[in-house]
Amino acid sequence: MQKTKIILASSSPRRKEMIAWMGISFEISPADIDERLQENESPLFHVKRLAREKAQKIALKGSANVVILAADTIVINDEHILGKPKDNRHAVEMLQALRGRVHQVATAVCIIAPGNLLLQDLCISLVKMREYGDDEIRAYVDSGDPMDKAGAYAIQNGSFNPVPHFSGCFASVMGFPFCHIERNLRKIDGYNCLPVAEICQRNLHYACPIFSRVLNGEDIG
Repeated sequence: MQKTKIILASSSPRRKEMIAWMGISFEISPADIDERLQENESPLFHVKRLAREKAQKIALKGSANVVILAADTIVINDEHILGKPKDNRHAVEMLQALRGRVHQVATAVCIIAPGNLLLQDLCISLVKMREYGDDEIRAYVDSGDPMDKAGAYAIQNGSFNPVPHFSGCFASVMGFPFCHIERNLRKIDGYNCLPVAEICQRNLHYACPIFSRVLNGEDIG
């Protein structure tokens, strides 16, 4: 894939930062789609559909010899999707609803490669929030950090430090499941494998216990 361009179908600054860690050539092309929940649509079907529609929207532009990478992340609390907060009050309500509880974070990935190859994957992580106080919530919301994040929090925020424990993929909770992406890129002819586990752990300062199982095709949750 040395001559194949990767297009990241996302406007997320975190995904842009994280794909850059891979040291590959890429371009950004955000996909404008309708992200509203459809009638009788389950959360997991919803997040997979959004990732697929983002990739397909960019594919319609007809660029030759490109690999399109799209992803979507949702927070699921009691089977309800928590998206990005509408305002500060909404962010406070979300963080209060998640406080002290375990919820799911699901990131869906869709890759479209030359030859009409369409690859999809899903990473689900279980996240336990700590018992933070109302004053901590207000200070965190006032910082502005929650406003562009599903569930109104960033797992990597060192000041608020919302997550004492989780099961699954740290990078996926941030919106970019490196090993799930890598194991699908490896299905494309001519792709040169990257040491994504090392790249991810080095940049996130995190010792991942599951990367080998994920790269071998297991579903981790």
